[in-house]
Parts: sequence; structure tokens; C-alpha cells
Amino acid sequence: MPAYVEHKTLVGEHGDSVNTVSFSPCGKYLASGSSDHSICIWSMHSGSFLFRVVFDSAINILHWHPAREETLICGCDDGSVLFMSHFRPDGFEKKVIRLGIKAPVFCMDIDVSSNLWAIGVGNQVNITAADNQDEYTAATRLPAPPKVEAKYTDNDLRVRPRALHFLSGGRKLIASYLNHGIVVWNIVDKTVAWHVKPPSISQIASSAICHDMNVLVVSTLQDGLCLYKLGGKKAIWIWDHEPGRGVQCPLSVAFLHGGRAVVSGATTGNICVWNTDSKDLYQVLPHGSDIMQAVATYQQGAWNYIAVRSALKGQGTYIKIWKANISSYLVGSCSP
Repeated sequence: MPAYVEHKTLVGEHGDSVNTVSFSPCGKYLASGSSDHSICIWSMHSGSFLFRVVFDSAINILHWHPAREETLICGCDDGSVLFMSHFRPDGFEKKVIRLGIKAPVFCMDIDVSSNLWAIGVGNQVNITAADNQDEYTAATRLPAPPKVEAKYTDNDLRVRPRALHFLSGGRKLIASYLNHGIVVWNIVDKTVAWHVKPPSISQIASSAICHDMNVLVVSTLQDGLCLYKLGGKKAIWIWDHEPGRGVQCPLSVAFLHGGRAVVSGATTGNICVWNTDSKDLYQVLPHGSDIMQAVATYQQGAWNYIAVRSALKGQGTYIKIWKANISSYLVGSCSP
């Protein structure tokens, strides 16, 4: 199997934890969003710094539009949302989207086939047409998730969407909630198609979907990574988190190798890549003892890339990109 090697280390531009990283669909850029209120755009191949955008609030989520060329959407802790596009040496175009609610933006997804945009803001999940309007009109506001018993969530019953994934051509939406498990919604009638609820699953930090393999991987705060077949209510496999320093930290997760592997953040510095077929450890990517909270993956031809970023490093914050030639391993790709 191919081994990952260090490609680039990106330093010197963020002064606080990087909360999110995302590769552009074209493969030219890596975007990073930080608690220092800034977004940085980097050249993925050269590692050079290209642009910076400064906000009034921390950046929680970055999402490249899957159909609009070089268009990046960012969501902030104060509820701000910005579309950025047409990056050039002298700048870029931008458009502010008004959500009509002042609450942190946690997650989003876009389904091109149905032209729908789902966004998790505050305790709500809203769905609307992904058009060019400046106003975000919540055509569909999903109900609160089914209630769970407080004893299974450390008495934390806050509704917090952590990740969103469209299914079935935009007819269904998977919502992974911090305290309320995994809920698959029928969008038209706002009913629950299926629900994985505590104590079957612990508090959720993030999730990722691979449509080709029909699987969902969930990063939990207590139990590690849980792998589910779509529609299944019981995990088909669980990878435990490596014992850390006693820090409970929300770690992101992503598929790679066409769904044949998963990678997640780590509180120990050791980023683990797991084989989803054999369930064995594929490779460990070392980062000293640093907390590496966010991960993103990208496949371009024979090359697969992993970007990871450090947390709680202040001015020493960095992003590292790893790469491997997987041409002899498989062909295909999956959504992060």
C-alpha cells in the first residue's frame, strides 16, 4: 500500500487555532479558517500564501461550492456567511449572505442535483434553494431532533448540528447532532427516516459520508470513530481514539482512497489512517504531541492529499499537507 509523505508545511499566517481546512474542487487551493478571525487561501501545490480575509468573528466552517468555479463559502461564530470567488493576484469577489439569525454557523452542505443548500446555525437546520440571492430564505426549517434522555448526554441537551449530508438527490438529509445522535430527515414532509440515538452513539464531533460505498463515519467525543452503513442503526465498526492527554476535543473526520480509508484528527499528534476494508491501522502521521483537530482530504489523479492543522499553538499554528500516490491501490473518490 502507498505511504504518505510530507508535502508542505504552511506557517506564519494564523495566530490562533485553525478550526477548519478545505481543499478546492479544482485542486488549486487549500483554505483555512481560524479563531483569529481570518481565512487564508494557500496554493495547494507550492504551499505559498495567496490571500487573507479578516472577519469580526472566528471562522467555524469552510465549504467550497461543488458547482461554481473557485467559490468558497465560510460560516462564522457570529452568524456571518460570505461567498468568495474569482480569486486573482489583486483580490477576489465577495458577497455577504444574510441569514436572519445571529447564532454560530456550525455546518453546511450543497446538493447540486436539487440546487439545495442546508445550513446548521445555532440550534436550527435550514434548507433553501442555492441561488444567487443575497438573502438566505429558509424555505424549509427542520424540526428539533427527537428528544433523548439527559443521562446519556452528561445532562447536556443543547441542540447543536455538527455535520450535514444530502442523500437521494436532495430528498433526504443526514444531520449529525452533538447530543441527539444521527437523524436522517425526509425533507419534503420533515419526518424522521431513521435515527441513531444515545446511548447507541455518544456525543458527536463531526461526520463524513461516502456515497459510493454507502457508508457514514462519525467522530465521537468519547468512543472514537464509528462506521455505519447508511440506513443502519448499529455501527459496523468502531476505532477507539488513541489515549491522549485528558483533553476532550472535537475532532473532524474524512474519507480517502475512494472510501477505503478514513482519517481523523488526534489529541496526541498521531494522525491515524484506518483501512475500512480490513479495519486495520494503515499509517500514522506524526506531529509531535500537538493537538491536530481539523482534517481534509482531496484526490487528484493518482495523488491523494491530507491536510491537518494544529490547535492551541498561538503564533506557532501550522498546517501540514501529506500526499501519497494511490494509483496502484484503487480508483475513485468520496466526499469529505
